[in-house]
Amino acid sequence: MPAMPFSNTARSRPAETMAVLGLLSGFLSAVWGQTYDLEALQPLAIVFLLAPGALPIGFFYGAALGVGMAVWARKPWAAIIVLVTTMYAWSAAVHTAVRLQRNSDEDAYLVVASLCAGAVGAGLTHLGCSLFSAELRRPWRIGLTCVVGAIAGLLFYMGERKILDERLLYLVWQPAVAFCIGLALPRQSQDA
Repeated sequence: MPAMPFSNTARSRPAETMAVLGLLSGFLSAVWGQTYDLEALQPLAIVFLLAPGALPIGFFYGAALGVGMAVWARKPWAAIIVLVTTMYAWSAAVHTAVRLQRNSDEDAYLVVASLCAGAVGAGLTHLGCSLFSAELRRPWRIGLTCVVGAIAGLLFYMGERKILDERLLYLVWQPAVAFCIGLALPRQSQDA
């Protein structure tokens, strides 16, 4: 059987495609992470309300989801819009975690910060993708993505407490949320 082009696979198996793209971005985020000094990107970082070192993580995830949504929707400009909305979702998740646990190092605050940051990042990412699919606008779909994002967000707590490697957050959260988004995308036939 001949290999299917990526565009056909993305349209006929959107959940799997989005999960693989999420895993790819999660891997890049875990490897690259915030390990490099990117002060030259400070002007761009200000636009997204992030530190320069945090830009690549949001960029990798936004680019991956952007490609997936652009191919699925057959709208190349969707890649840019999803990239930008995902960058802001990443920024909102970071700020949520920081604000909720800033004044206390207690476990309860960190758990709440992890749950909320995971849900906020997932929900805003989902809403950015929903601009290109009415199915993504169903409240229960948004809720599912937020719940999965919150649960996977607990990896932030585990990383902060050194229970697990903190990079595991990207390797689990990104593909899990991407998969939830892909689950809501209707499968399209190869001819459609």
